[in-house]
Amino acid sequence: MITATRAEVIKLATLPSLKVTAALTWAVTILLRPAGPERGAVPYAQIGVLVLGVLAAGHEYQGGGQIRAALLAVPRRPLLAVAKAVALLAAAGPVALVAALLAGEPGATGGLLLDLLLAASVATIMRNPVGATAAVLTAYEIVLPLVRARLPEVALPPAPVAVAAVAVIATVIFSRQTV
Repeated sequence: MITATRAEVIKLATLPSLKVTAALTWAVTILLRPAGPERGAVPYAQIGVLVLGVLAAGHEYQGGGQIRAALLAVPRRPLLAVAKAVALLAAAGPVALVAALLAGEPGATGGLLLDLLLAASVATIMRNPVGATAAVLTAYEIVLPLVRARLPEVALPPAPVAVAAVAVIATVIFSRQTV
C-alpha cells in the first residue's frame, strides 16, 4: 500500500498539467477575491480544485493508457483505488489549503478536499477528463445552484455523505471495468 501510494504521489507531482492548474487556481483566487466580497473567493478556488481532481484521476486514461501500467504494478484494484485517493489528498491537499488561505477562508479546506475527491471519483467513473470536467463543473455551477434556488425545502445530502457515496461507486466500477 505504501509503495503504491508513493508511486502515485510521484506520478501526480510530476504532471505538468497539475502544476499549471494549481498555479492558475491560486492566481484566479487572488485576482477575484476583491471582486466579490459578498460571495467570497472560495467558489473560484473550488472550480480550480474540481479541475485539479478531474485531471489527476483522468490523466491515466488519456494517450498511452497509464492505467494499464498502474494495474500491472498493483493488480488489486480496490487497493490501487485507495492508494490513488491517499496520493491525491497528499499531492493536492496543500493546493487546496493554499487556495482556501488565499480566499481568506482557511476553514474551507475540508470542503475543497471533499470536492477534490468527488471530482476524481467522477473522472474515474467516466474515464474521460473532458467529459468529467464538463459534468462536474455543470453540476457545481449550474445544477446545484438551480436546485437550491428552486427547491429550497429539498434536503441535499451532506457533502461527506455524497462524496463517500460517489467514491464507493467509483471504486466498485473501477474494480469491475476492463481497461
